[in-house]
Amino acid sequence: MPGDGDRKDQRAATRLFVAAALALILLVGMGVAGLYYFTEAMGEADPFSQGLGLKNAALISFGVSFAAILVMTIASGGDALLGELPFTIIGFLIFFVVFWLMIAWIF
Repeated sequence: MPGDGDRKDQRAATRLFVAAALALILLVGMGVAGLYYFTEAMGEADPFSQGLGLKNAALISFGVSFAAILVMTIASGGDALLGELPFTIIGFLIFFVVFWLMIAWIF
């Protein structure tokens, strides 16, 4: 007969599995949306085209940064979520700025 500790562990494992499954679905959806965006935005493969620009690079950077922060948050296990929130937001903003400027510069 399972005790209280076993039921708590089962609930925690179920919540973790559901969170991981939702994150995986979200990442796959973002990947599909990104591929659709790239195929529409790029059009023909012209090496002398103008490129993406800052506005399009910001949109792509937001998706990449959100996915990276989401993966890191899930990988950390979410312990002390409220204590980690400021660091997560700062990390997101740093990722966003770096990815934004690098995507605009390279592409």
